Amino acid sequence: MAIVNRNTLKNFFKKGGFAKENHFVDLIDSTINSVDDGIQINKNDGLRLNRSSFSSKLISFFKKPNQENPLVSFDMDKDDLGGFSVNGKDGKTILRFDENGKIGLNKSRPENDVDIEGTLGIQSRVGSYLSGIAEGDGNWHDILTGLDGLNSFEINASIKGKSGSGRYCVLNAVALSTFGGSSSKSKIRQTTAYYGFFLNKIALRWAGEIHNYKLQIRTRRHYGIDPNDGEPFKIKYNLTKLIS
Repeated sequence: MAIVNRNTLKNFFKKGGFAKENHFVDLIDSTINSVDDGIQINKNDGLRLNRSSFSSKLISFFKKPNQENPLVSFDMDKDDLGGFSVNGKDGKTILRFDENGKIGLNKSRPENDVDIEGTLGIQSRVGSYLSGIAEGDGNWHDILTGLDGLNSFEINASIKGKSGSGRYCVLNAVALSTFGGSSSKSKIRQTTAYYGFFLNKIALRWAGEIHNYKLQIRTRRHYGIDPNDGEPFKIKYNLTKLIS
């Protein structure tokens, strides 16, 4: 197919023009054919793209018409790995979705739900394995229950007392456990910042039996009653699971 623009084709097909067989070929080849080109639009799929038999590329993006390599390309089943990938101008995979739902960033073969090969920069981080509140009344409250086997968690917790009371605490901890019960040498390493008296601190502990243990949290004193709801001031916490 000769590459010609629309105006050139229009001139051949004007009244009095001299359209020849090759011009009809150029016209037909300049349109999209759903069978040959693998492009369809339907109610269920929307815009549907099927990869060709001779290339893994679905779409390529170029800045200039004469540019040799695309800035970005979308590939299906690149390197016979299955899945879908976004690739940079050097052909290296930037983002990959494999057939098992795993995502790789700068990694062609993700092994975890999200795998990153490079440096991760984040403005803020919140543990999403579990989040909740517990009353700051000096009593132990369950965070996690029904645990068994090996577990490792990062815990962030904070509490604010009544304004002007001088009762504040922030805690960051890593809690490790190898089963529960008296034979377990489970550990909790915690860093605590607090204001005022040391009883304003937050504490954590493991409790329970060998195959049914739990993680608990408390304040070392009663933080008082919140006038807004008539209940004790609350500890807010979130957890990140560190081993699968």
